[in-house]
Amino acid sequence: MQECSNKIVWDLELCKNIHLLQDAEQIFLYGAGGKGRDILGWLQDAGIAVDKFCDIDEKKWGGSIEGIEIISPSEMKHSENKYKSLYMIACIPYPKELLDLLKGMEMKAARVITYWGMMTAIQIHAKEIYENKPERLAVLQIENKIHKNQYMNLGIDYVRSLLTSVHKPIWVIQPGKTASSSLNARLIRSNIPFYTGHYLEYPNHLVGEEYREVWEKQVREKRFLKLVIAVREPLSRDYSAFWQAFTEDVQHIMWMPLLENDFQNMYNTFIDYLLKGSAYTKEKLGNSMPYTWNDEFEWFDEQIKKFIGIDVFQYPFDREKGYTIIKKDDVELFLFKVEKMEDILDKISEFVGADRLPNIDANVAEQKWYSLAYAQMRKEIQLPEQYVNHYYQGNSKMDHFYSQEEKRSFLNQWKENIKGLH
Repeated sequence: MQECSNKIVWDLELCKNIHLLQDAEQIFLYGAGGKGRDILGWLQDAGIAVDKFCDIDEKKWGGSIEGIEIISPSEMKHSENKYKSLYMIACIPYPKELLDLLKGMEMKAARVITYWGMMTAIQIHAKEIYENKPERLAVLQIENKIHKNQYMNLGIDYVRSLLTSVHKPIWVIQPGKTASSSLNARLIRSNIPFYTGHYLEYPNHLVGEEYREVWEKQVREKRFLKLVIAVREPLSRDYSAFWQAFTEDVQHIMWMPLLENDFQNMYNTFIDYLLKGSAYTKEKLGNSMPYTWNDEFEWFDEQIKKFIGIDVFQYPFDREKGYTIIKKDDVELFLFKVEKMEDILDKISEFVGADRLPNIDANVAEQKWYSLAYAQMRKEIQLPEQYVNHYYQGNSKMDHFYSQEEKRSFLNQWKENIKGLH
């Protein structure tokens, strides 16, 4: 494996090679709580020894968990110079807390693994490390099924409440990973009834057949239908979409059928599906989150043109202002660029009937369990020239939304990831 001595966060390295922990001189679990106990059990059953717990709560210092001592951060500092490979697994919701602590203590040699990184590595290597512990494999399967059922039940309740509501909701229907969570959070705070999703097809995988007729009538008749739709710079959108599918796999195996320990290869495969189109993806992957596995611009034809009868590319779009309002029959459609959301929040507010939608930034990658690995891979991932050219060379749909100046700016942000643009 490539030497990564300058790295602090080792999530991706661990996912590639979980034997790093088996060869470690010392392993500390940071956070002597429930998640720390959880990780301890998984590691012990994989034959990986934990040396110490560490916690900032001084009430825990000197205690132990299953015979493993809980030490203070200052004691942890003393261990740094003794070992060449000291791994610290952050068993806390916000791993940046540990990074800030290490920075303040000037601990530069420790290798940090986040809780997300640890559990993802376990998922990837489960069959190997729990070959003699079939009960652990069973636990993973059961947990995945429980989380999947919870998600499905939430979707069922949400769709039922929408279709039986006396209110006419706003429909936030847009391609995957185009800031719908941020918009949804604003609508919730403003008490605006809305439905959010990525399809206008009836979601029979969530609700069964019970409400199909009501749903299809509502979409078919298009009476006073108001939709809010966003578009996003595609390289960033695709990267975020990949992580949506990848990270959800820790809970829902069905959504990342290509899970492996080589992240560049995973991303290349993801891009290959994307370039071949959604029809190919749906044929090969079925329900594996198809809304994140296709060209973002395809979505407008497959959903809006097909079900609403509006071809957005036949209507003018003000690239400088960043939005347009399309009206056809009883349908009103507010189409905007994610990059302009804050600048046009008053226009979105007016469209949905709110005095002023609040400022909020929900579901950003920095707030996620996987945020550190997300940032690390963002620096290292290489984007094939064919893929970049697909969007940036002669793509009329890309040019419909983004100016040449904007495109140059976006490419500059990705220049370290694209061969020939360094």
